[in-house]
Amino acid sequence: MFRNPDLRDLGLTPSRIVLMHRLNEGPEEDCVGLEMKEMTGRELQAADYLTGRKLAEVVPGWRMSFWYRLTQRGRQTLRILAALGL
Repeated sequence: MFRNPDLRDLGLTPSRIVLMHRLNEGPEEDCVGLEMKEMTGRELQAADYLTGRKLAEVVPGWRMSFWYRLTQRGRQTLRILAALGL
């Protein structure tokens, strides 16, 4: 398990935090995130940023689709943000 991330170093803007909430649309075992083709250009940029910070990942789906979803680290970070009211 990794240590708690320092939120100041993650560069999480309001739009990135909103996207993290959108990627977390259900329980971890059932959560699929968002399909790339349904995301706006700005959302894709934010998702790429989150992926670079290991807060999200790209996973293949049915019929050659690709999805962004939160990693375990992303879920932990989102719990910390939620505790802070963000």
